Amino acid sequence: MKKLIFIAFLYFAIVLFYSGSCFAASSGRVLFKKYYCIDCHELGYGGGAVGPDLSRIGKTKSLSWIKAQILHPGSHFILGTKKKINGKIYLVRMPGFKTISSGDLNKLAEYIKTFSQKSIKLNYKKVPAGLKFFREDNCIACHRIDGMGRNVGPDLSHIGRNKSLSWIETQIINPKVHFSYGMPATINGHTYLVIMPALKNIPAAQLKAIAKYLESLK
Repeated sequence: MKKLIFIAFLYFAIVLFYSGSCFAASSGRVLFKKYYCIDCHELGYGGGAVGPDLSRIGKTKSLSWIKAQILHPGSHFILGTKKKINGKIYLVRMPGFKTISSGDLNKLAEYIKTFSQKSIKLNYKKVPAGLKFFREDNCIACHRIDGMGRNVGPDLSHIGRNKSLSWIETQIINPKVHFSYGMPATINGHTYLVIMPALKNIPAAQLKAIAKYLESLK
């Protein structure tokens, strides 16, 4: 009888251990999607090409390095400069996720640390085109959406509540129509220095996609 109880207990412990491992891996995977890492980084199977391929990062970088890169990429690379990584040149524009909780940081970093080989199947849903362009054009370096990004400029999480599509389009291509460059502006109770550049050369389709996405944020 004692032997049966021991075997049952051992079986339960093994199941619990592997279930916990699965949940941990799943959490990191979900966070990798939540913070749109896949929108900028490739994993050998799919993803963006804004930043370097992370397929083998687990073999070359420590867990502490990965955590630092998520929180403050400026500790490794200079924002706005070009850097050669794995034989390719990239413009350094990754935002620091300083508002991420310590729990999420640990899970996300541990998940990224597992990347060690090609052909990692992601199967993530395609992100909105407007959000993809928003990140690729480095808007996230100045603006926050749902807690992700920086607060150099106003938070855009709910911009669609009080700004029209045409207003947003104008703000992207010619912000001087709305604000005086170099002057302080108070928006939603916060004061910002107006330094947004005019993106007059942005392709029309890209402009429409970004503006439509922002207008959808209610």
